[in-house]
Amino acid sequence: MKIKLLYIALLISSLVFSQSTNRQKIQLRLSTEMTRLGLSASDISDWVVESEASSESTKITNYYIVQRYNGIEIFDAQSNISMKEGKVINVGNKFVRDIDKKVNTSRPSLSVLEAVSKAYSHVGIKALTSFKIVENPTENTFKLNDGIQEELISGKLGFQQIKEAKLILAWSFQFYSPDGKHLWNIAIDATNGQLLDKKDLVVSCNFGTKPASNYPSNYPFYFKESINPKANDFAIQAAAGAYKVIPYNYESPNHSPFQLISSPSNSTASPNGWHNANTLTGTTASLKYTYTKGNNVWAQEDATGDNGTGFSPDGGALLNFDFPYSGQTAQPTDYTSAATVNLFYMTNIMHDVWYQYGFNEAAGNFQKNNYGRGGSTSPDFVLADSQDGYSQSSATLNNANFSTPVDGTSPRIQMFLWTLGAPPTEYIKVNSPSGIAGPKVATSNVFEGTDRIPVPSAPNGITSDLVLYKNNPTPPGYNSGCQIPLNAAELNGKIALIKRGGCFFNLKVKNAQDAGAKAVIVMDSIPNNPTRLSMSSTGIIGINIPAVFVTKEIGDSFLQQMASGPVNVKLEIPAGLYLYADGDFDNGIIAHEYGHGISNRLTGGRLNSNCLTAPEQMGEGWSDWMALMMQLKAGDVGETPKGVGTYALNQLTTGRGLRNYPYSTNMAVNPLTFADTNGKTTIDSNPDSATYQFEIVEPHDVGEVWTAILWDLTWAYIGKYGFNSNIYTGTGGNNKVMQLVIDAMKLQPCNPSFIEARDAIIQADQATTFGQDFCLIWRVFARRGLGINASSGGNSGDKSNVADIKDQIADFNLPTSGAFCAPLAVDNFDKSKISLYPNPAPKGQVYLHTEGVVGKYNIQVVDLNGRIVYKLSDFESKSSESDDRLINLSSLEKGMYIFKITGETVDYAEKILIK
Repeated sequence: MKIKLLYIALLISSLVFSQSTNRQKIQLRLSTEMTRLGLSASDISDWVVESEASSESTKITNYYIVQRYNGIEIFDAQSNISMKEGKVINVGNKFVRDIDKKVNTSRPSLSVLEAVSKAYSHVGIKALTSFKIVENPTENTFKLNDGIQEELISGKLGFQQIKEAKLILAWSFQFYSPDGKHLWNIAIDATNGQLLDKKDLVVSCNFGTKPASNYPSNYPFYFKESINPKANDFAIQAAAGAYKVIPYNYESPNHSPFQLISSPSNSTASPNGWHNANTLTGTTASLKYTYTKGNNVWAQEDATGDNGTGFSPDGGALLNFDFPYSGQTAQPTDYTSAATVNLFYMTNIMHDVWYQYGFNEAAGNFQKNNYGRGGSTSPDFVLADSQDGYSQSSATLNNANFSTPVDGTSPRIQMFLWTLGAPPTEYIKVNSPSGIAGPKVATSNVFEGTDRIPVPSAPNGITSDLVLYKNNPTPPGYNSGCQIPLNAAELNGKIALIKRGGCFFNLKVKNAQDAGAKAVIVMDSIPNNPTRLSMSSTGIIGINIPAVFVTKEIGDSFLQQMASGPVNVKLEIPAGLYLYADGDFDNGIIAHEYGHGISNRLTGGRLNSNCLTAPEQMGEGWSDWMALMMQLKAGDVGETPKGVGTYALNQLTTGRGLRNYPYSTNMAVNPLTFADTNGKTTIDSNPDSATYQFEIVEPHDVGEVWTAILWDLTWAYIGKYGFNSNIYTGTGGNNKVMQLVIDAMKLQPCNPSFIEARDAIIQADQATTFGQDFCLIWRVFARRGLGINASSGGNSGDKSNVADIKDQIADFNLPTSGAFCAPLAVDNFDKSKISLYPNPAPKGQVYLHTEGVVGKYNIQVVDLNGRIVYKLSDFESKSSESDDRLINLSSLEKGMYIFKITGETVDYAEKILIK
């Protein structure tokens, strides 16, 4: 027993010593590079390690350190320090300069409880009871309860950066809104309660303004590599359960039929399967579930949009989740089980697949039980809401989102129904006269709550003659329906025809209803109006009849015929009408949303959820790329256009999807380059304020440029290393690039620019292969405008800083002569006269062998970024015979370099690997 205790004591002592030693090394590196980084001694004198994460593939440990002043954190001033084999190999600096000149005060005037109350007021939330402090882990950090939600509020004292000039002492709070639609990150001035910063960390993918045209698929191809359809097929490891779903590597029901897939969980990522949240040896019955809940995900319907406990389909003791999907013409309630099961399945698949590449417990992945493998001890499995908000008074449609709090708090994915691709609905059938008989397009209303009365479904439609509503001829018009009708007796039992204008739509309908009308048709007053209006309202006023809207042209045709005789119509929902595309069946969108969780947890570490908020942030890009990677199959070709979200938009599988261009390695299909990120803005508006409108960065337009680059990189890797259908442990080019991108996310700094993200990928390749694919990577980046001389310009603040998305400079050049992408020797020099040995060079000890090289020459060693890291000038050889000289490169980090020799009779370069 004494020996065991001694061992434990020694282990703890060793860990403390190691951490202390690493801190000293980090401090030394910061001090050494202080001038280059533009920092002062006081800027680097106070910092703390917020979190750390190691990568098995790169053997790098990343320390995410936060700058402080007088022991108080400076928000968003986090630097990423990379260490390998006890050495600091990279500093991703985001520290603030001259902090002692910018701080206003270190003493707050407001308490944490006073400040959180003001934070709630700034976003329009009123706590039901007074706020209470639940935890106070450190002097400046708090966990609070608001009396509304189970999720606690995170609060901390720190300094808020106000552009470049000031550091204002502030209280920062992170909390969900009661409806779950927002994850607010609010900074409140600690001296006066003013709002300093407001960010919504729910990454919303609302695509309501995107056109939905289709793209043909017969484009000429650029890359010639394709996937061998017979190579490396893979059977998923067995665990338990059967799920009737769309297979993960198909986008939607338009791409593949439903299949009953047995035992899809991966034993490495989910050792207890998908329905058991016990420890590895635990047997607690209450942590074993027969419904769509487990260690990684809890999927449930949330039709009311309140984030409460909804329905979860039950698979029984055999976990058999075989439920039917009745199609886009059925009501969502008919297939809720099927939708929720597919969401549960695809979210678990994302967990298991990306676990293999480093999104694991220590890196902050999403699990209830971390099995002692690192990360937070608090449960943070994904809360997955299916069919979210469609039955509430104002339906939430055409969207999907993902919120990512810090490790230890559950993220939430919300999937919605889509109507953007719905064809025009012919709610009206004219029975007579014959001159205008037939179906007519109309749009239904979106009145609030119980006022939204649906058009009856066939064959139970409403048949009646049309009667034109007549009211007092004073403004707003004789047929506006804004006043009590003069012809109430005629309207009784009939369908009223009313003209647009003068008052709210719901008032028109209510007036007709009070006169006894069975239904209402409102006609537009604007000729050739391209917008298909859906009548909206404010408040509930007791409507109980259906109402639809038609164009002026259709309405005029009714009026023309009514002038000479009755017009008889039938109002009903036609049989087989397209209603919704359910996002829960779009595996691409689910993968995209889950991808936000991965990129947010990995960039800046698991305890910082604010590291993808800058103008040039590429979160949408990584998410699209992950969706594409999940769908790669044997036989695919990089040139083939790939749209994201074609099912949700009711497009053909060859459609463009949600982006400006489909993804393709063919630049005639997808011409995007880094230059296209410039000026990608949109107008932000607040639905509660008609005057609240300003320009912000459009993150999807920025992100799709990054996806285009990563998609090219994927196919370049597949071209070199082939494709492997084993998405979990394969060794193909697809597997290698998945590992590379995950490694790079861990290496890049908080709020990276395109340039910094590019450099992180190059650094990840250097760490894992010593730069084996350096040339390949640079060629891909340069082709899309991220060449050696590209510049991101500014990248500070958040999406409201539109100036920093208008200053990027593209460049299409490879690194300068001497780097790996350039020729390594002149043609007229006999390369056999020079060699380096041993190569790889252990501990940097290498011999230069020459034969017949006479005269002076210079030696340079160049790193992967083209920087000279070693040089020896006027090195002279006086012998025409062979010569061997030791070159000591032990001061250099391990990795790949270029050894260059230039002189009177020689011009030579060779790759050298230092081990």
